[in-house]
Amino acid sequence: MFKYKSCAKLNSYLNITAKLKNGYHELSTHFQLLDLFDEIKFTENETFSFDSNIKLSYKNNSVLNAINWFNTKFNYNQNFRVSLKKNIPIGGGLGGGSSNCATTLKFLCDYHSIDRGSLDFNEICFALGADVPLFLYGKSTFAEGCGQIFTKDYYYNSKYLLIMPNISIATKQLFESSHLQISNKLDKSQNTFLNVITKESKKFSDFISLLYLNLPKNTQNKMKLSGTGSTLFIENPNDNEIQLIMGKNENNFRVFQVKGLEYYH
Repeated sequence: MFKYKSCAKLNSYLNITAKLKNGYHELSTHFQLLDLFDEIKFTENETFSFDSNIKLSYKNNSVLNAINWFNTKFNYNQNFRVSLKKNIPIGGGLGGGSSNCATTLKFLCDYHSIDRGSLDFNEICFALGADVPLFLYGKSTFAEGCGQIFTKDYYYNSKYLLIMPNISIATKQLFESSHLQISNKLDKSQNTFLNVITKESKKFSDFISLLYLNLPKNTQNKMKLSGTGSTLFIENPNDNEIQLIMGKNENNFRVFQVKGLEYYH
């Protein structure tokens, strides 16, 4: 049996800087890796099988997507029992699916003695997802392009309070929204999608209004969105802020306290 951990990330900021002719968007962001992990076990077997502690559709199963891509790329057929334990929420902007995909590719490269460094980030970005190269790279970093061009390694030695509402909205809908602002003028204090998801999702708009109710203005201003949402976070929250947020939880959101990671391979 081979055991791998698959870490989460958040976007310290996220700006959309251009829309390409192929429909993809260019961005500027900082990816911060987190000590929140899924776990994947690979066991040699006579046939292939997959199981998870939560139900995943075939289309949204990034582990299977990684295996199928790898088999086509390197002409292999995998016989493993793959067991996935999900701890990172799905659809929250924390990169769980992309991390699972990258972790599976890491294992397959290790198992078949293929140099991980031979994997092409551009190819993987467009074939498997824009966040997958980050988790193959394995470092907190600033990024450009579609998220696959890493410009400067940097991590924040910070603690984070993650606030995860039970709200999911299609990433495609947010990228196609008329509310999406595209600008090459960077604002590293903002996530472009906070305004977009608030306008596109009444559930999220109602949620954030209730969350902000009776919160100090300073705490509201510290709240940021990760990825395209719906996870919000506060960097280095004080005890009062943690208690205030915890006190608002009525089973409509989850709260995690995590730390930033410099790297995770």
